[in-house]
Amino acid sequence: MHAVFRADASPAIGGGHVMRCLTLAGALTEAGWTCAFAARPGTVDAVPALARWGNDVVTLEGGADDEPGAMKRLWPEGADWLIVDHYGLDAAFEAACRPWARKVMVIDDLADRPHDCEVLLDQNLGRGNADYSALVPKGCGMLLGPHFALLRSQFGAARSSALERRANGGELSRIMVSMGATDPNGVTVKVLEGIGFSGVGAAIDVVAPADARGDVEKAAHGLPLRVHSDVADMAALMSRADLAVGGAGSTSWERCCLGLPSLLIVTADNQRAIADELESAGAARVLGWHGDVDPGRISRALADISADGDGRRRMGEAAARLCDGQGSHRIRERLS
Repeated sequence: MHAVFRADASPAIGGGHVMRCLTLAGALTEAGWTCAFAARPGTVDAVPALARWGNDVVTLEGGADDEPGAMKRLWPEGADWLIVDHYGLDAAFEAACRPWARKVMVIDDLADRPHDCEVLLDQNLGRGNADYSALVPKGCGMLLGPHFALLRSQFGAARSSALERRANGGELSRIMVSMGATDPNGVTVKVLEGIGFSGVGAAIDVVAPADARGDVEKAAHGLPLRVHSDVADMAALMSRADLAVGGAGSTSWERCCLGLPSLLIVTADNQRAIADELESAGAARVLGWHGDVDPGRISRALADISADGDGRRRMGEAAARLCDGQGSHRIRERLS
C-alpha cells in the first residue's frame, strides 16, 4: 500500500498538521506501507523531523492551482491513499487528485468547507457526525474524537507508568512548557516570566524551536531550566512532568494520554474550541487568548495549582479518560 500526504508547516501556521501526518505515516510504515510527503517551501525548515523521512519528501514549487497536476507528475503510478491535512484545501483539490489517488482521507478540525473523501478524521473532543454530514459525500467514514487522536506509539507505551506515577498527586516538582512546533508570538518567554514571578520552585523543561533558544535562555533569569529542541522522545519528557503549560493544539491529546494536568494558553483561533472542551471535561485550565494573558495571570494560576495536589490529580485523571493513545492503530486498521 502506498500513501501520499499533503500538509504544510510554517512559523505562521505551526507544525501540527505535519506532525500528526508524520505520526500516521509512522504507523502505516510499521505495517509495511510506503509513505511520501508533498509540501510547500519552508515546511521542512519549520518541522525538522520531516527531513528525517528522507527522499520521499517533495517540495511543491509551482502555483497552488498546479498542485494536482504536479502531484500526478510526481506519482504517475498513483497512490492507494491521498491523505490531506490542510486548512487551505477542500473538495476542489481533492476531486482534482482523483485521477491518480484511488482513495482520499482528510484530516480536519474546522468543519467549515466541503471535502471529497472516503474517510474524514477530526480528533477533537465534542465532534459529532452532524458537524460534517453536509460537507462530505454520503457513505464517508467519519472518525471523530480523541479516540482516534494521532499519537506516536511512544505515548501508548508510556501511558501506564505515567498514570501510575501521577496517581498519588504529590508536589509540583517539574513543569513542562511547550507552545508547539513554532512560537511566533513569543508566548514561551511570557510563561517563563510568570513562573519566575510565581515563586514556584520547580524544575522547568522548555520545548522550543532551535531558533528561539537564545530568547528563551535570556528569559530564564536564574530559573532551573533546560531547553529542548526537535525532541525525539516527547513522551518521556511529558512523563517526568507534574504540570504542563502549553497551547491547545494537537499536543493536547499527548498530554491527555499521559494524564498530564495542563494550563492552556490559546495561540490560534482553531484552538479555542479544543481549549473550552478540555476545560469543560476537567482536563485542563484555560488561561485565555495569548494576547490577553500576561505574566501576572500565569503567576497566579501557577501559585494556585501548585498548592492543590488533589486538584492536579483529578485534572490528570479527567485528561487520561479522554485519550488512550491507540488512535493511530485504529485509523491504520480502517485504511487497510
